[in-house]
Amino acid sequence: MNQSHTGRRARPGFPLPRAALRRVPGWAAVLACATAMPVAVSAQDAPDAGEPAADAPLLAPIVVDGRRETGVGPVQGIAADVSRAGTKTDTAIVEVPQGLSVITREQMDRQDVHSVGDSLRYTPGAYADSRPGGVLESVFLRGFGGFAAAAINPQMLDGLPLPKGVNWAASVVDPWTLERIDVLRGPASVLYGQASPGGIVDMVSKRPTRDAQHLLAVQTGNRDRGQLAFDFSGPVTKDGTWRYRIDGLARRADEQIDYSRQQRIVVAPSVTWQPNADTSFTLLGSFQRDPHNNFAGWLPAVGTLWPDAGRRIPTHFFPGLPGFDTYDRTQAMIGYAFEHRFNSTWKVRQNVRYTHLDVDFAGAAVNFIAPYLSPGVLNRSLSWSREHVNHLALDNQAEMRVMTGPVEHTVLAGLSYEHAVANLVGSGFGAAPPLDTRAPDYGQPFTVPPVAQQTRQTPDRIGVYLQDQVRWDRWVFTLGGREEWSRTTTDDLLRSASVRQSTRAFTGRAGVVYLFDSGFAPYMSYSTSFEPALGTRFDGQPFTPTKAKQFEVGLRYQSPDRLQNASIAAFDIRQRNVLTADPEHPFFSVQTGEVRSRGIELEGRTRVWKQLDVIAAYTYLDTTVQADTDPTVVGKRVAAVPRHLASLWLDYAVDRPGLRGLKVGGGVRYVGRSAGDNVNTFDVPAVVLFDLGLSYDLGVERPAWKGWRVAAHVNNLFDRTYVSSCFSAGGCFYGTRLMVTGDVSYRW
Repeated sequence: MNQSHTGRRARPGFPLPRAALRRVPGWAAVLACATAMPVAVSAQDAPDAGEPAADAPLLAPIVVDGRRETGVGPVQGIAADVSRAGTKTDTAIVEVPQGLSVITREQMDRQDVHSVGDSLRYTPGAYADSRPGGVLESVFLRGFGGFAAAAINPQMLDGLPLPKGVNWAASVVDPWTLERIDVLRGPASVLYGQASPGGIVDMVSKRPTRDAQHLLAVQTGNRDRGQLAFDFSGPVTKDGTWRYRIDGLARRADEQIDYSRQQRIVVAPSVTWQPNADTSFTLLGSFQRDPHNNFAGWLPAVGTLWPDAGRRIPTHFFPGLPGFDTYDRTQAMIGYAFEHRFNSTWKVRQNVRYTHLDVDFAGAAVNFIAPYLSPGVLNRSLSWSREHVNHLALDNQAEMRVMTGPVEHTVLAGLSYEHAVANLVGSGFGAAPPLDTRAPDYGQPFTVPPVAQQTRQTPDRIGVYLQDQVRWDRWVFTLGGREEWSRTTTDDLLRSASVRQSTRAFTGRAGVVYLFDSGFAPYMSYSTSFEPALGTRFDGQPFTPTKAKQFEVGLRYQSPDRLQNASIAAFDIRQRNVLTADPEHPFFSVQTGEVRSRGIELEGRTRVWKQLDVIAAYTYLDTTVQADTDPTVVGKRVAAVPRHLASLWLDYAVDRPGLRGLKVGGGVRYVGRSAGDNVNTFDVPAVVLFDLGLSYDLGVERPAWKGWRVAAHVNNLFDRTYVSSCFSAGGCFYGTRLMVTGDVSYRW
């Protein structure tokens, strides 16, 4: 179905008055989102839809490269119009009654992102730099997230959940293999089942294209960085019935800290069979190997935030054991996306994916409860684990579009299933030799602790859901409900003990949007979430489920030419049984009673003067503990969640003879002050960071160089040394310092 500029349906006989198209200039619309919501939501300002002008133009469909934009296809530029993340149907973003942002492929390329977390730096409501590095994606959305693998904000790939293990095993997807990243903020369990109340990150894979395209790219940079990437796609048969795509990369780079290296090989092939306009079947696969990586360990606040005996610990300091510390991951996926349209009323979809994940982990870490044995001498412990996860996820959908008088319904019924077997063999915590931060001795002998854990965890989840998107005149109502049955069996194979957790929960969402002809769209919604917390406490007992509810109101704007859009949202989330770091047992988590997160988000994506693209975002977050077994944290801010986040990215295309093809981009990111622990005994200071991007398409003015492109990018331009977050006085992370890359690519 075609979607209009303003999110309204493009149907014959429903015109858009020209006066309305001229009513709001683009730059004024962005400002209005932040200042004029009480005025804009007044229906008295809307023209009478029943009396259109006789010469009013009909709404045009949203198209990209001559084809209608979809929620899984490419987006032209930095602003998407359509998404599937918010409704599981191809819906105009202005019709979704919830916070939703899309990071397009073009934005990822302009900003030279190396992880999904990097992609979220200019997105409201998201903080992904709490634990730098691409080994684990530690994402906070609307104040909810975490540091340990079991607390990573749940991520989705092509609408299906990615697996996580019992301890440190977690799937990570390289952004090179992605077409777009959709960030749905707020509870999303009504469609996706178990999910964090902060929202979901739904990554969309690159898919075969109708037109042939080929790309080779070489990248180098500081920290001995080297990368070779490729992306080939096109038709296999002359009529385009069969199409293929294969993309991937090989990367090697030193990390910021000593004795740490990032290595990755990823290949993602896909094949599409589309015999006609009504049927398509796409086979999606990927293989990713991350051998012998290390991730940044935490350090005490004394020595990072504050000097220790007059000096700070260097940002390159390695707190682990060289030759012992490792994070070795092998990840393989195979699945498909099938879609068939029977007629103008009925459509079915099925998405399936099987994932195999192996992770070998070993590491020495600072004891964050008692980090120092004496001034400058770290108290450490060590552990190791091997995890193997097999995971199956599928989602069946039936979509019906029907008119009942003047009301149009888009009804979605679905059944999802998820099954996993996660096996863990690991140690307890053994003593590691002390380490002097002033004169580290990495040659001290140590003893590898013996096997102390052998666990098998088997989660099974079945969900049925129903959603109705009701369009009546300018109103869009979204109503949905989901019933989910979850059972998790945890077997302690060493002690021949078993614990089974069974849960049944209903989650829902109700939202309403009003579409003004001027492009403004106020909305409000109520939604709930449910999450069986996968993992166990230190004593081996499984976590109890979490439940959350959210109220949200907001206002969106989209210009008639779709080059300018903006949004503002206010929300209030309450969640019970939130996972937090166990203060007595490193690498484990406990559950608090209740957390409340309230905030405001603003976002703008616009093109100015036909040459300047602007991405702006601001977030205010008030995330506090409302109930806990520890009375000292009640009423206090949740650790590591900045109260303020702001960002601005500008990208200018030079239009002067001799320089056409040159693009100059730059950004500034403000990360506000955050609590250093849940008792709020200290704060992590705010920081301002600058990024820079340059690219030059050599073929724009020189036909002989057609297809060649050179680029350079700089993150943390002024090499600021800063602490990105702390979860206790014994656990802080340094932020990423200066990073410089240069690229040469050829496209044909």
